Amino acid sequence: MEAPRPRAESEQSDGHPTDSVHYREYKLILRPDRFTSPDALHEFGKLVRAAAKKEGVGVLRPPVNADEHLREIVFFDTPRFDLYEAAFILRQRAAHQNGWPVGDSELTLKFRHPELEAAARIDVRPATKHLFRMKFKEELLPPRGRGNGMRSLFSHNVVLTMPPQHLSADVARAAQVFPALRPLLDRADPLEIVQRARITEVLEDIGILDFGHGLTAKANVALWRTGAVGPSLVGELAYQCKFKRDEDLHVKPRKRADALYLALQSAVSDWLARGVTKTGVVYGLGKTVPHHHE
Repeated sequence: MEAPRPRAESEQSDGHPTDSVHYREYKLILRPDRFTSPDALHEFGKLVRAAAKKEGVGVLRPPVNADEHLREIVFFDTPRFDLYEAAFILRQRAAHQNGWPVGDSELTLKFRHPELEAAARIDVRPATKHLFRMKFKEELLPPRGRGNGMRSLFSHNVVLTMPPQHLSADVARAAQVFPALRPLLDRADPLEIVQRARITEVLEDIGILDFGHGLTAKANVALWRTGAVGPSLVGELAYQCKFKRDEDLHVKPRKRADALYLALQSAVSDWLARGVTKTGVVYGLGKTVPHHHE
């Protein structure tokens, strides 16, 4: 793919630029074998809340009778993984209830890169009549080695919202819907479901974290399976802070959010799966796997 040309800073409807980071998401990838029952989820939640309180972070626990969130996740790519090899991720996500999809589906295109400027240069805006929203995030992950710390992946996202019956058509004409993909897809094979894997995501809320000065974040655990039942493939603990501009993020709450992230790596060290991402696990399910490593 040709290197994208620099462009003028674009704006969303609220006047904020679409190529400035507005989200800072802290992620810890978790070993699936530790989550074999609801009791394990509850035990893990206790560890997270205890670590938060130790770091001076307030925790508002979710309601006792809160419903479990269930979603189906599907990734699309060419047979040669042209999108993923070029740092793009195309993903569908749909909520499910009692075994049936409910509401609209989300079709998300991400360009994820360790360099901020490289991610900012990619214009992921779609050519579509569907509703969409832009998100530019800094995703924090532990270093690839054994020690604690953090490394950044910058994720430039667009999320389309549409009725489920429209999704297949938009995936089939992805090069028209997403102009950023045209150089990759013009001569590529049609998109297909990555590794034929339809992922069931079980999402459980741990609580609302309060870092002070109005900065809060919902913490939850996501478990991914290849079916509605059975063992998990991978898990993830995540909490995300939202702000208008980077300079709007107060120094003290940001330091507290960072400190909690480092403390959690020690507090839940036996639960961590290092050197992987959830997306990378799905792409690695088949005999043929991509060379790209996030």
